[in-house]
Formats: sequence, structure tokens, C-alpha cells
Amino acid sequence: MKVLSWLGAWIARAVVDNAGLKALSLLFAIGLFVYLNRAQESFDRSFPVGIFVRQPPASANRELMTQIPPNIYVTLRGTTRALEQLLREKPIPPIELDLRDGERRVVTFDASMVVVPPNVKVTIFDPPSIELEWQDVITRTIPLQAAISGVPAEGYVVQGQPTVDPSAVTVRGPKSMVEVVQFVRLSAFDVSGLGEGVYRRPIAIDAPPQRVTYDGVTSTTVSVRVARRVQEAKFERLPVDVVGVTNASTTPKHVMVTVIGPPEVVRDLRAEQVVPRVDIATVVADPKDPKHGSATARVTVDIANAEAQIQPPTVNVKW
Repeated sequence: MKVLSWLGAWIARAVVDNAGLKALSLLFAIGLFVYLNRAQESFDRSFPVGIFVRQPPASANRELMTQIPPNIYVTLRGTTRALEQLLREKPIPPIELDLRDGERRVVTFDASMVVVPPNVKVTIFDPPSIELEWQDVITRTIPLQAAISGVPAEGYVVQGQPTVDPSAVTVRGPKSMVEVVQFVRLSAFDVSGLGEGVYRRPIAIDAPPQRVTYDGVTSTTVSVRVARRVQEAKFERLPVDVVGVTNASTTPKHVMVTVIGPPEVVRDLRAEQVVPRVDIATVVADPKDPKHGSATARVTVDIANAEAQIQPPTVNVKW
């Protein structure tokens, strides 16, 4: 009985003495057990993995039109310890795609492409594959197109179209993009405030579209002619005046005159101020004593600071 009584007292003291410390130790042991047990379980976790693409050489004249993503997501299965260790040590090496033949139509991802520790398994790829589109690379000679900005000085205008030297550039790129290019634009030539004259400037070529290149030319010389503003006025059926002889007639009797000149000169012209003439002295041997006859003579119109265009330019004069 004494032995039993002593044993019971010992057990009671073992349980009661330092109860808090013993309870904490028990909880720690249970936690350690759970952690070690959980560390042996397998879990799935998604990781980004980069993609490195080997493109065809320029001499192959092939262009990959598909936009390859910078990375894909790979789901790995492994223990918590293995996956955490994979994160701590170093990232997963990028997947290398060898597309140098320029013909591959689809890339399908598989576990052999991903380098992971032996205790980790690759289960899912997102996306599982990528379809590839290729195009031939072609070259074309495309004309350069100049543009004008600004306004010349008062009373002046840009005359004709700008000239470009060189006038074309060689364009290289995917067939579908190069074939639709009609011209290559240049930065605008600013004519603000310019007076009469011919102006030449180096003008930059606009940047090419993505995937398209030019043959190393970045600028060209553009020439622009600025002239005085002109206006036209047409005068029809004006009688032809013969100078130097009396009783002369012309065939035809009337001509049409187009006067071209500054607006301030042309806009106020009246028909009586526009006088077509032929001078008999230009077609006879002795202007002082012209004999009867006939000849073809050029018609002239004198208007200060303007040009006259006459139709027909000559008439037959009979005297």
C-alpha cells in the first residue's frame, strides 16, 4: 500500500509541477509533428518561366509574326520544402525555343523543356502551346513623299510640287506589310514667311512601321519653289489690230487672250485695255513702202507686269 501511495503522489507531482512549461513543450511537439508531416505532403504551385527565342538569320528572309510572350506559367508539384527551396536558391532557367529554320508552325511545351530538381514534377503549362505565323521578308523601292507646312510671305505661294533627292528608298520587311506601302513620308518642309526663291533643306524621313526597315537613309534633300501669287483673266473674241498698214485684215479676226500676273494687276483689267496686235514691219521687206500682199504674223499683247497667252498665237494678215 505504501508503494502505491508513493507512486500516486509521484505521478501527481509530475503532472502538477511546472505545468505551464510542460504544456508548452507538448504544444511544440505537436506543432513539430504537424510541420514534419505536412512537409512530406505534395502541393501544386505555379511559377513564371521565361522564354528565349532563337530567330532565323537575316539571310533566311523569314519573319516571325506571332508575338511570343516573355514568359509562361508552369505548375510544379512537390513537397513544401522542395518548392520553397526552389524559390530560395535561383529562378527556373528560361525555356529555349529554336526557331532558326523559319518553318515551325506550333510549339508544344513539355516537361523536358523545364529544368527542375528531381523531387519536383512539372504538371501543367499555361499556355500548353503557341501557334506560329511566318511571312517571307521582301524588299521594294518606295517613293518618298514631301509635305509642306506653314504659309509663305504675303503675296507669295508655293509653286508646283516639292522635289526630293533621292526620291525613293528601299523598304524591307514582312510581305504583307511592305506590299501595302505606297510611299514613305517625310517631315514637313516649313515655308512660313518665305519670299520668292528656291529653297533646299535636308528633311528627315519618318520612322518606319514596326518590323519594317529602310536601307539606312534617314534624310533626303527637299527643294521648294516660292513665287509671287498670280491670277488669271480670260478675254475672248478680242479683235486683232494691225500696225504699220491701213486697210488690212486678219484671219481669224478675233483671238482669245489669257492674262497671268499678280492679283493687283489682273483683277482690275478691262477688255479695252487688252489689245492684240500684229506689226506688219515684222513680215515685209520694206516697212516704209509695203506692197499689197499677205503673211503670217505673231500676235502680241503688251501688259505691264503680266504675261499674256494668245490663242491662236499667229494670224494670217492680208493688205
